[in-house]
Amino acid sequence: MPQVDPLPGDSRATSSGADAPRRVVQWAQEHGEVGGVLTSHRQMTEVLRAAGHDVSYVDTGSASRAARAVPTLWSRPALHVLHITRLWRAAQLAPLLATLPGVKALVLHSGSTAGQLSAMTPSRRRAVLRVLRTFDELWVVNAAIRELLPPDLAGRTTVVTPFDARGVAARGATPRDPHALVLATNAGLAHYNAQAGVEAVRLVRAEWPDARLKLLAYGHQGPELEALGSVVAPLDWVDLSFDLTPEQVSGVLAGAGVFLRPTSWDGDSVIVREALALGARVVASDLAPRPRGVELAGLEPAAVAEAVLHGGRVSDGAGLVDTTLAQAASRALTLLAR
Repeated sequence: MPQVDPLPGDSRATSSGADAPRRVVQWAQEHGEVGGVLTSHRQMTEVLRAAGHDVSYVDTGSASRAARAVPTLWSRPALHVLHITRLWRAAQLAPLLATLPGVKALVLHSGSTAGQLSAMTPSRRRAVLRVLRTFDELWVVNAAIRELLPPDLAGRTTVVTPFDARGVAARGATPRDPHALVLATNAGLAHYNAQAGVEAVRLVRAEWPDARLKLLAYGHQGPELEALGSVVAPLDWVDLSFDLTPEQVSGVLAGAGVFLRPTSWDGDSVIVREALALGARVVASDLAPRPRGVELAGLEPAAVAEAVLHGGRVSDGAGLVDTTLAQAASRALTLLAR
């Protein structure tokens, strides 16, 4: 079952140092196609600012832009938090953070971490893992990621959830339609299996003829999204939206009956957590750890449709936790009080 996962050396968190206002620097791509990461660090920022901490940003959209920000951060210690989905990108930015005073934490948001490590050459994998040791703490979004790391890195690794309900933009303001289905597909990338979701809803409509599907896309309008648009264009029961605001996404989820997540792999999806928090049913693939309460199904459209219509096996939340990024940050800030 989900639990609050203690940080390495958690006895330090008994200090009251984290209660005093501290400086937190979020290193993240402020504008980009990773919608869940964007939502996650914005929720974290909102919660920390509400607690009185000074939170600022370094936009990691380009390494040169991030490098130019470094001299402005030498004046006083801070908690530096790097949000990342690609391990090699973390290795590129780590030397910049190593020059700064304070505590450095790396957040690995992606469930693809295992695939990334296995795809690397042995020499690149060793180089990446060596650079990761420059971080004081690693925060990962499911237990499987921690299990991949060497013992010394695993010892400084904490499992967190990237979702914080305190930062949700809207709560239940929209009337709920039990036959309204929603699927988020990033830029139409293959592992989101959006077309399988469309076919599943086609099957659902045999019993729910009023069922409709809203596809949420964001980030990059490339060939994958163009192909998806061509598939759904003739279907009057499918609506494809692009780059909705967080408030609009929350409104869609608040009015949805079922959120679909037929992904081939996942970390701890922010939008899955948000859909649950806003009262929607969630039907998701059984290929990744899922929060407690999610209904599980296979990837085949017929299996997804069956779970939507008649319910699926319910996840017990194994492999995920309830420790939020803001909670992990608050504990890490005790190091700055020393």
